[in-house]
Amino acid sequence: MTEISWFGKLYRAYYGFKFYLLRKERRERQASGARKGFVGVQIDGLSAPHLRRALDLGYMPHARRYLDEGHVLLEYQAGLPSTTPAAQAAIFYGDSGGIPAFRWFERATGQLISCNDPDHVQHFREKLFHDKIGLLDGGSSYSNIIDGGAARSVFTVSSPHPQTLFGRFGGLRFMLLALLHPLRICRMIGATLVEYVTDSYERWHYRRTRPWRVSEGLFPLIRVLCNVVLRELQTLGVLADIYVGVPYIYTTYSGYDELGHHFGPGSQAALKSLRHTDKRIGEILRMVRHAAGADYQLVVLSDHGQTPGYPFHNRFGATLGDAISAFLKKNQRAAVSSGPLEFTAVQLDYLRAELDTRPSHWRDRIYRATKKLLQKKIRDLVPETIKIDEEGGVVITYSSSLAHLYITGYKQRLSAAEVEKEQPLLLRFLSQHQGIGFVLARGEGMEICCYHDGERTVGSQERVPAPEGLKFLRPYGEPETLWPRLVAFALDDACGDLILFGAYDGERIACFDDQVGGHGSVGGEQSRPFVILPNSHPLTGRNDLVGNSFLYHEVFKPLRNDPPSAPLPHI
Repeated sequence: MTEISWFGKLYRAYYGFKFYLLRKERRERQASGARKGFVGVQIDGLSAPHLRRALDLGYMPHARRYLDEGHVLLEYQAGLPSTTPAAQAAIFYGDSGGIPAFRWFERATGQLISCNDPDHVQHFREKLFHDKIGLLDGGSSYSNIIDGGAARSVFTVSSPHPQTLFGRFGGLRFMLLALLHPLRICRMIGATLVEYVTDSYERWHYRRTRPWRVSEGLFPLIRVLCNVVLRELQTLGVLADIYVGVPYIYTTYSGYDELGHHFGPGSQAALKSLRHTDKRIGEILRMVRHAAGADYQLVVLSDHGQTPGYPFHNRFGATLGDAISAFLKKNQRAAVSSGPLEFTAVQLDYLRAELDTRPSHWRDRIYRATKKLLQKKIRDLVPETIKIDEEGGVVITYSSSLAHLYITGYKQRLSAAEVEKEQPLLLRFLSQHQGIGFVLARGEGMEICCYHDGERTVGSQERVPAPEGLKFLRPYGEPETLWPRLVAFALDDACGDLILFGAYDGERIACFDDQVGGHGSVGGEQSRPFVILPNSHPLTGRNDLVGNSFLYHEVFKPLRNDPPSAPLPHI
């Protein structure tokens, strides 16, 4: 015990020196009384099976030690869609309704929504959650899609209170903090060079050894940003907030998800990236144990997993949008918009926000010139993610293994019968395509129609089809438990007139994006995320956890300092 006590004292002294500039804020928070709180660490796209593999291979020793010290790894069923925006909406607000994918078409306004665009995320955030108190109210958000009502948001796509790191610490104070963390700054510079060289080698290696070709586009830039720059800066911000005692902190590490999309979720490149994330988890854990300004519970989790896949256009010779346009025989005037270009705009906006905090004309000119050059050079390299077929009268949005098809000219969602009337034979074409597993559409009332293998299955939550009628779902999961989730998802008015699920053969899933690791729909590891909780937690031993909203109600909400509320009714 004495040895541990001295060890703790050394760590407190060490962190006290490194974060000396924040001592006043720490004292003020501690003077207001001891408070409990949480630190949520989300590893984007990591499934429970791939986490277990990484643990077995020794890539995550800190996570292994955390489990051995009295914590349990729980697997749960991801919500639909199995994407980060919907998952974080459920985690931060308890509800993901109105977010049908990573990108979709808004009928009422005729606007294409992409979660890569801060304005788009802010638009649906205000629409869906403007009157709700988020989980992070009074806390901090780092590198998330949605802010959860955080008072401080850094590298978060949308927030009513955005802050840059310069704004977080003050420009001069941040520079002084950087001087107190020379190893982190040097590590970030060195890791950037290593990551670039590694990416060049792995691209060469995978071109020789894998059957699927994925367009590079902006991936090398995205890889460096996610796997090095953002990873180091967000960790620095989280450590600072733990030190001063910010009660609620949530951060997302997205490097594994990006590499999984590009090389595969079980690839060496993706699994090796977890070693660096694990080191950051180790740093956070040490700060929580030895120098925290509040009584924290660390919760490590994922929002969804990833299923090994293949690019749709590689196997079938055309993108999904081009295949549908060809079927409609009117694709001459189709216009294509690109998601990765929007993603880069987001990252450049972060850079611009940092520059704006300390105005400088020459830096602003460099930013503008760099942005213009990048947009010009990569316009023809980015893969297709949105298809607008003006003559065919359809809009198709891709989100990895999930796609939504909207028939334009209507303010409300069309039923299956109305789609048949507008576009005869389209449903038959889609349901018989080898790259599409099944298609959902609204039926009469609360029914949904499911088209698969040239057949149709109709049912609702109350009227579940016979087992023989659901056998087509067996590769995707347990049909009897999967059917209610599909019905609930398909009834969301934000969904397309037709919802397309990539074909899954039990090993690989068709990705409508240019990816070899997919999520968004159902089937395989994408539906099997995890959460690590103390052995004594009430959820320990549960194997019936479905969706992401239980994380809000049963994991994080009890860790807040809110007054007790009435229990939720049983439904």
